[in-house]
Amino acid sequence: MKHSEPELISVCALLAEGRAVLSANRLADAQVDVRLLLEYATGLNRTRQLANPDELVPIGQAQQARAAFARRAQGEPVAYIMGHRSFWHHEFQVTSATLIPRPETEHLVEWALEKILLNHDVTVIDLGTGSGAIALSLAADRPHATVIGCDLSWDALRVARVNQAAIMPNALKPVAWVCGHWACMLKPHSADLIVSNPPYIAADDPHLEQGDVRFEPLSALVAGDEGLADYRVIIKQACHVLKPGGWLLFEHGCHQGELVQALLVEAGFVSVETRRDLAGLPRNTAGKMDSNGTK
Repeated sequence: MKHSEPELISVCALLAEGRAVLSANRLADAQVDVRLLLEYATGLNRTRQLANPDELVPIGQAQQARAAFARRAQGEPVAYIMGHRSFWHHEFQVTSATLIPRPETEHLVEWALEKILLNHDVTVIDLGTGSGAIALSLAADRPHATVIGCDLSWDALRVARVNQAAIMPNALKPVAWVCGHWACMLKPHSADLIVSNPPYIAADDPHLEQGDVRFEPLSALVAGDEGLADYRVIIKQACHVLKPGGWLLFEHGCHQGELVQALLVEAGFVSVETRRDLAGLPRNTAGKMDSNGTK
């Protein structure tokens, strides 16, 4: 006689299944991923999983967890499986149309907030906004600022609008979303601050074949000229869009700080500076538009 599958399974048994599946694929963060995916499928957070390992899970939720483990075992990012990622002070929806917001990008948000005085009506542009993580983080913390998120992808902008509705449903100044190639559609001398995390990986970089980036949109990752092509375009456009004294802030690869600095200096920006992330790696570079105008 065929035995039916039990209607309930314990948390610890499901965790063991997940660890076995993910460890077999040599995923470095298998333990963390399994707990996150189990919470996604069952609603049981890490604290509850640890406190009640013998708690029973309905078979429907167990099957959803197993499906999530299988997807992760194929390399799909946890954020895409769950459909969201924490960034700054908020949860952002993410899809395969957007990059997954990363903790190091919070340094860029932090630096940008230093440049935006509270209760001041300034115009801030986020170029390559994707899920809207940077734009919405800035808008939420600086509600009097006018924030514009720009992206070439309509699909990404749809995700950004969904995030705005969830995070800032009653915003004093909703973020404006604009589709176009970097800053080319913006008015001259209209911005006080431009912030951008553009594509900066070279097309032949072996890291593109590893980890989560295999599933992320290449157009948001890869740039020509050894990863510097989009910096050149943005800097040229920023010279026309920024007001005198305005700031341009970039995230870049950990080996690109001096190169991005040189591009800014060549374009006439002043007070050029690079900051390091918590790992001590040069990650963000900023320059100020000369009050007398750039070259």
